[in-house]
Amino acid sequence: MSTIEFTLPELGEDVEAGTVVKLLVAEGDALEAEQPVMEVEIDKATVELPAPQAGTVEKLAVGEGDEVKVGQLVMLIATNGAAPAKSAPAKSEPAESEPAKSEPAESEPA
Repeated sequence: MSTIEFTLPELGEDVEAGTVVKLLVAEGDALEAEQPVMEVEIDKATVELPAPQAGTVEKLAVGEGDEVKVGQLVMLIATNGAAPAKSAPAKSEPAESEPAKSEPAESEPA
């Protein structure tokens, strides 16, 4: 099991920081890849931050109301190694195959 540091990603061209509005997970919670973990307010808009990969919230480094700068640690996530990375591409593959199925269906009636 390894631990990854999840830092605040770039949220816009001129955005240097945001305020944590709501935490959607707690320490010890299991995470799925892309699961929303917190809401951050930037420039009068609120955005949800997704988990970078599956795992367990090991430690929250920020709380609600905290100002967080881009690149600042927001949480530590314990992972099972390479397994979460394999599941992420699998989600995108079916999405790509669905449009391919619809194209031949359109060409048959024509």
